[in-house]
Amino acid sequence: MVEISERDYDLLVDTEIVVDVILGNASITIKEFLDLAEGDILSLDKLAGTGGDIYVNSRIIGTGDIIVIDEKLAVRVQDAMDSDNVVRYFFEENLL
Repeated sequence: MVEISERDYDLLVDTEIVVDVILGNASITIKEFLDLAEGDILSLDKLAGTGGDIYVNSRIIGTGDIIVIDEKLAVRVQDAMDSDNVVRYFFEENLL
């Protein structure tokens, strides 16, 4: 296991990342996708109220509840990977 120096840690925590929150998935054909129109409903595989999965670089790092703040969607983190594992993951992804 690679040791992360304090300098590397300081560089890493200032790195900007993109966070995605996935509400669910649906499997449809291309034709069904092309036929979608405004107002159509696409049913997802998750139950209502189960929140969203929080991803960074295609890796799930937590889950949270979807809420609305000032008319914008937001996520309230409910469960997240511990900080040591998150830092190690980012370091190993060569985000420095």
